[in-house]
Amino acid sequence: MSNKTQKYYFYEFLKILPAIALALIIFYFSSLSNPYPTAPSKFTLFFLNPMLHICEFGALSFLLFFGLFPKVRAFFLIILSIIYAFLDELHQYFVPFRYFDIFDFFLDIVGVIGGFVFYLFLKFILTRIKSKD
Repeated sequence: MSNKTQKYYFYEFLKILPAIALALIIFYFSSLSNPYPTAPSKFTLFFLNPMLHICEFGALSFLLFFGLFPKVRAFFLIILSIIYAFLDELHQYFVPFRYFDIFDFFLDIVGVIGGFVFYLFLKFILTRIKSKD
């Protein structure tokens, strides 16, 4: 394998590394029995939980598209993200004081789709900027 080919594969690996790191962080926080350091009020928890689910899986989806999109079809990346969201909720079923919540799973799916749309929007904007130069 030539030196140029090795550099290409190394840079491709570096592009997917943030998505792997975020997936591990999500798994870690899902494995905590009490994910909140202090008990938030019910009002805060009502708005915080949905936003966290949407943001974490939106970021994961965005990073997956950033790292793999030209090589892997968008449909498969969305399905991969949704499967990971399902496995995350299933994993919580086995953690003490946590449970599988279908509403959280749907919020995760909203985040996945939002991350995909944000990636496409950002790519569109960047191609428009490059075409003007």
